[in-house]
Amino acid sequence: MTPSDVIELAGVSRPDRVRVVHLSSGHRAGESRIFRKECRSLARAGYDVTYVCRGDPHFTPDGADMVQDGVRILTVKRRAGRLGRMVVTPLEIVMVGLRQGGTLYHFHDPELIPLGLILRLLGKRVIYDVHEDVPRDVLVKEWIPRILRQPVSLAMALVEWIAARTLSGLVAATPAIARRFPKDSVALVQNFAFTSELVQDGVPVGERRAVTYVGAMSTDRCAIEMVEAIARVQRNPDIRLIIAGTAHPPSLIEELSSMAGWSRVDYRGLLDRDGVRGVLAESRVGLVFFRPVQCYLEAQPTKLFEYMAAGLAVIAADFPRWREIVEENGCGLCVPPGDVAAIASAIEWMFEHPAEAHEMGRRGRQIVVNSLNWEREAQELLRLYARVIGAGHCQDRVAN
Repeated sequence: MTPSDVIELAGVSRPDRVRVVHLSSGHRAGESRIFRKECRSLARAGYDVTYVCRGDPHFTPDGADMVQDGVRILTVKRRAGRLGRMVVTPLEIVMVGLRQGGTLYHFHDPELIPLGLILRLLGKRVIYDVHEDVPRDVLVKEWIPRILRQPVSLAMALVEWIAARTLSGLVAATPAIARRFPKDSVALVQNFAFTSELVQDGVPVGERRAVTYVGAMSTDRCAIEMVEAIARVQRNPDIRLIIAGTAHPPSLIEELSSMAGWSRVDYRGLLDRDGVRGVLAESRVGLVFFRPVQCYLEAQPTKLFEYMAAGLAVIAADFPRWREIVEENGCGLCVPPGDVAAIASAIEWMFEHPAEAHEMGRRGRQIVVNSLNWEREAQELLRLYARVIGAGHCQDRVAN
């Protein structure tokens, strides 16, 4: 879909320049879900959209005030240390947001919940966008002492319970998250890909000799296993692994570069969207893994749907939800994420069965076009906004 496309949306009115302020203390200015999808879609629908966040050296500097794709972006100084990020930055974000005089405030981080509740007490319309299953995530946060994780998890569950019954509405990024909240307060807005952004021309998929991983690199995301696996792809020694993204922690790159498989890794670092499109155009297969920790089992990584949108076959972690998307739809293979030999074997299979791999990519692309796409999800967001603001009937213009 291009920016000029118009989708008729029954029961939702075009806003008369309603001012919406998105707030995030933990996400960068160019963040995919918040800016590229939600804010741009809202601006295209006719809302006056401002996004307040911390500075992003890859997008806009601290303190910058800019307009991109109809969205005004305001940034505050990035604070060092966890206290600065979780206490000082949220306060600064909300103070800047209040000065914008929004009709509706939409925030994206659990540390903003207390301030969101204050905004609601001040009579503001407030939406909480729940990107992750926070109570479960807390249980694996290494910076929280192990003895405190269960109490903190319970406390976060209580805080979100209060938020669900106090705020104007909630947005859930996955069905598993949505199930935790009352049905009448939550809209399921999944982080699917755009139908047209990653469509590829150029080298035919069957002639490509690379697998790719796009996104944040960490041990939880099986960075070590992927590098070990490419070293074991012996029958096709020309296959390389392209990695595009930042490492967490940065020292992980040093650890990976000491491994035997690193000689077959093409590490690109953090890329813009054109760079990501280019990487996918070089690749036959997309990799997406998490270690089998409870909070990841029902996650829906954006990269999975972007691989599918680009027509790539997928090799994914063998989790029930991912198996439902990948194997039941015939668009890839699922393997145990900690099994290096199984990952290597799946890669070998994809290159030794090019027709089947190509068909997997085609089916994945068709699923995105038919159903698992952002254009459809944007309509759910607009319906929630209409309900919260009390709008009548309008058109929805969704930006690609």
